[in-house]
Amino acid sequence: MPAHKSDMSSSKKGKGDRFSINRRTFLKASAFTGAAVAASRIIKYPEASLVSSQPSTEGVITERWITTSCLNCSTRCATQVRVVNGKAVKIVGNPLSQVSEGEICPRGHIGLQVLYDPNRLSVPLKRTNPAKGRGVAPDWVPISWSQALGEVSARLKALRDEAQPHQLLLLHGLNTSSDEDMIYRFAAAYGTPNVVSGDTLENEAAKSGRWLADGNSSHIAYDFGQTNYILVFGADILEYEKPLARNLRMWGKIRRERPNRAKVVVIDRRYSVTAAKSDRWLPVNPGSDAALAMALANVIISEGLYDTDFISGWTTGFDEYKELALSYYSPQRVAAITGIETDTIRQIAREFARSRPAIAWAGRGVAAWPNGTYNSYAIFCLNALVGSIDTPGGVIYQENPGYRDLPEPAEDDIARAGKDKPRLDFGKTSLFPAAAAVANQVADSILNDDPYPLAVAIGFNSNFNMSAPGAWRWDAALKKLPYYVHLAPFISEMAEYADIILPSSTFLEEWGYDHSPPGSGFAEAKIKQPVVAPLDDSKGVADTIFEIASRLGGTVASSFAAIGGDAQGFVRYRTETLMPWSDFREKGVWLGPAYQYHKYDRIFKTPSRKFEFYSGNLENLLKRTGQGVASRLVYLPHYEEVKFLGDELSYPLVLSTYQPLLNIENGNQNYPWAQEFFLVMHGSGWTNFVEMNSQTARSLGIRDGEMVWVESLFNRIKVRARVTEGIHPQVVAIAVGQGHYAAGRWQQAIGVNPNEIIGVDYDRFSGQSSFFNTRVKVYRA
Repeated sequence: MPAHKSDMSSSKKGKGDRFSINRRTFLKASAFTGAAVAASRIIKYPEASLVSSQPSTEGVITERWITTSCLNCSTRCATQVRVVNGKAVKIVGNPLSQVSEGEICPRGHIGLQVLYDPNRLSVPLKRTNPAKGRGVAPDWVPISWSQALGEVSARLKALRDEAQPHQLLLLHGLNTSSDEDMIYRFAAAYGTPNVVSGDTLENEAAKSGRWLADGNSSHIAYDFGQTNYILVFGADILEYEKPLARNLRMWGKIRRERPNRAKVVVIDRRYSVTAAKSDRWLPVNPGSDAALAMALANVIISEGLYDTDFISGWTTGFDEYKELALSYYSPQRVAAITGIETDTIRQIAREFARSRPAIAWAGRGVAAWPNGTYNSYAIFCLNALVGSIDTPGGVIYQENPGYRDLPEPAEDDIARAGKDKPRLDFGKTSLFPAAAAVANQVADSILNDDPYPLAVAIGFNSNFNMSAPGAWRWDAALKKLPYYVHLAPFISEMAEYADIILPSSTFLEEWGYDHSPPGSGFAEAKIKQPVVAPLDDSKGVADTIFEIASRLGGTVASSFAAIGGDAQGFVRYRTETLMPWSDFREKGVWLGPAYQYHKYDRIFKTPSRKFEFYSGNLENLLKRTGQGVASRLVYLPHYEEVKFLGDELSYPLVLSTYQPLLNIENGNQNYPWAQEFFLVMHGSGWTNFVEMNSQTARSLGIRDGEMVWVESLFNRIKVRARVTEGIHPQVVAIAVGQGHYAAGRWQQAIGVNPNEIIGVDYDRFSGQSSFFNTRVKVYRA
């Protein structure tokens, strides 16, 4: 708990600061599955002064369509950009892409405002005020790239000369796949084990729950374009779940383009966009999803509705799983835990098992809990029960492009010794034995100098001050860092603590290669290439890394000597094995072969080489880390009662957060088009609310639209109340994406950031940050 609570209030910009768009027209036109096409027709493009600094030749019109790909979320859709007289004026989907089938979501159109954001950085900046903190003016002065890279490289070289490369931390948010490859290569060549991705804040427990069952620690892909029934556990498929554009397209297919449309049942605390478009919404008690999954298994098993061929041929541990489900998870008992009626549990279990192919989809709403791994494991096992593993309409196993292999980085003794040091995030230790990375732990490690102090940190398009629970810790950690360098196109909350800011180019100005997160099954690579020349004095992440590596010399420089030489060369080096370079630039997309199902002889990475209801992977892991336990329950999917942060008497409500469709994932929200329709379900923009059930509001004497305080053990924020029937009475919800306090006239001091009041907790296996187990109280301001 911090030493004190601080009060944070929301406010709104005046209408004079906004761009004008007709809300009724937009909402009517963008009924989600058609939003990508509609948005491009109705959004008014900004005045020329905000679109380009490049001159045009009066009276001469030159027009080109250039293929590239989006980066406003991790779906990374293939796009085409219309460029007129050197200005990008329109973004559409690439019809050659099969992941999104030529469509993009509304976020894709916001790319124009990302490119032409008037608050973009134009030159490198150096801090002159040594004091750091929220609200402390950095007193930036512009410097040249040569000076900036010279100072950064000198710091890094001195650290290596002292044989302390492990005291460098690299933090990255949403970057291209190629830039991420460069970041990890630089870490390996330099000699630091400390590379932390913002993605690990969100998805680790879902991945570890899957790993317990089938040995694959990756995002789960669902072939839901061919499914007949979907049980959606805490996943907003139409606003947040990846790959979003594909989800929107497949939703249209299963709900509108088939004679027998798929049935969708949403199990969530909040009435989300997906719930609104589904057949049934079940507002489950907070944190009880695993109990519900086990009760569904009880019904399916007791009534003999499971897939006997798959269970007998390709699974192990079923007998113990069966005994557990039948002994402890009767629908009657679980109804009291979940708040879902006994008859409803039986009904949806029967529908799910009899409507094959069927999918049980586990989202962030069930993963981001202290029991997130077991929640995800229990839900994932439902797919195996009905044989929906690597089958049409079930769970599928994503294939990725076969980029040219990179040579191993050159290593010297300094790099080898540095990489052998313990990691700042304590991943793969007894604290978080199954964790690939534990992003939020890093803030505490910096503050406590544990396991050692840091000397330098570099952030690549990251903004943990906004996106991580216990956000105040990141403020304190960055304040403590001796030297921090930030790369981004704009000044973010993290950038406010930097000693040097390097202005990176946007995804419409840089070279890269990308592929979507799991969802399609088949592999697809997309190019990123500049549609306009980089604005002002910005530079791509890959080119910056090449330059720093060259300045460091030695094995670091040699690790980057034969892989293309610059960003464009690197992309060509990695992708030319897929298709000729000129074809890739022209088409923008490489497609792999059609997906092959039923690969049971090679998809399971477990000790038994089968799907495991009793996890041999977890058993072996805990033995290796000295945590072997006597109870076999630990290795089976089961429900664990949640430990909440805050006692129920003082803090009677549970806070839930969600990501709206028009929250842009680059750490910035300074985009009027996105702000205007930020909360689609409420028809509102330029703000966020605390959403609360009408019954709860009445008991507290709170009316719709009133300003209220939302207070936890850790902090409080002031925000407007939205009273609705679409939320569980024990829960309040706040959308993320607002509450920015750094630069940006269309984001600063708008709404609140709920992460300011969320406590710090983790799933004990994966290190997944727990976003949903903080209790709050709400009272009138």
